[in-house]
Amino acid sequence: MSAEKSESVILSVAPYRETSCIMRLFTRAHGLVHGMAKGARRSGKPAAAPLDRGFLLEAVVYYRPNRELHTLGGLHVTNFFPNIRSSITKSAVRDIALELYLKSITLSEPHPELFELIVDFLAETDGAASSNALFPALWRFISDYCRLAGFGIDAQSCKASGIDSGVVKIVDETINAGLTGAVDKSVSFRVTEQLLSYCRRHFDMRGGFNSLEFLRLMCT
Repeated sequence: MSAEKSESVILSVAPYRETSCIMRLFTRAHGLVHGMAKGARRSGKPAAAPLDRGFLLEAVVYYRPNRELHTLGGLHVTNFFPNIRSSITKSAVRDIALELYLKSITLSEPHPELFELIVDFLAETDGAASSNALFPALWRFISDYCRLAGFGIDAQSCKASGIDSGVVKIVDETINAGLTGAVDKSVSFRVTEQLLSYCRRHFDMRGGFNSLEFLRLMCT
């Protein structure tokens, strides 16, 4: 067993017994880590906010190869992205990105480029001055993630995946040309839905995105 402090993003967190929690982290050092943090919910423990998905923290990972559940300790929140937590729309967009990692990454392997990608996306979402910037940021995130995984999104690959021509045009304008003008909410949802369908096809994902249903409510 090795113990190593690593920067981490909380992808999901669930309470366990009275004082502990089970978390899925995406760490710089090990990639995806499924771990238990004993005593993390103990009353009186100083923290900026209760541990929640989307937090950036430092964690000591007591990593054991070939084990599914590892031990976590020394948790220290370095950024809980308060503007995301206070905005339903930003939270909905954030949850799409977190669920994409949860559904597509299954192996505990270090991918520092993917760690930087999710951290940069959270920071950009937190700092977005208007909702007009949120969906283009999400689409660029999805595009960059697919590119790093070897399934780059372009007009040709979109058409081959059954994405309609209107969405292809919007994706090309926002991702490749860098345009960030206002887009109707229903159109923004359709673009996001089809990009996630692209991901499901190329990453062989099972089931739909729970966060997409919440986003649908935000766009209707």
